[in-house]
Amino acid sequence: MCKTLVLAQNENLTIAQCCNCRVLNIWRAGVLMNFSFEQFKAFYHATKTLEFDNYLESRPDGKEVVILSTPLPDISLVFTRYEWREFFEKMEEANFMQKVYELVNR
Repeated sequence: MCKTLVLAQNENLTIAQCCNCRVLNIWRAGVLMNFSFEQFKAFYHATKTLEFDNYLESRPDGKEVVILSTPLPDISLVFTRYEWREFFEKMEEANFMQKVYELVNR
């Protein structure tokens, strides 16, 4: 059985890792993203400096969003400004907590 460790969480988002499998899961609004520890670090570093306004698009209802592509061309992640900020705050927190747990478990 996997031991799950929550790294960052709020009412809309949970980032947890499985210490045995070395898999990190991001749970967000009906979407579950799975990363190896290395993939998570690469994703975090590749996206942490993205500015919402530089990638701004409009939904059909006119609401401003950012659409983040995934490796699957027919699946993208959509964020409002609030969700974008919240997502990256929790990613940063999870990255920090993962480093703390790595130090503690050495």
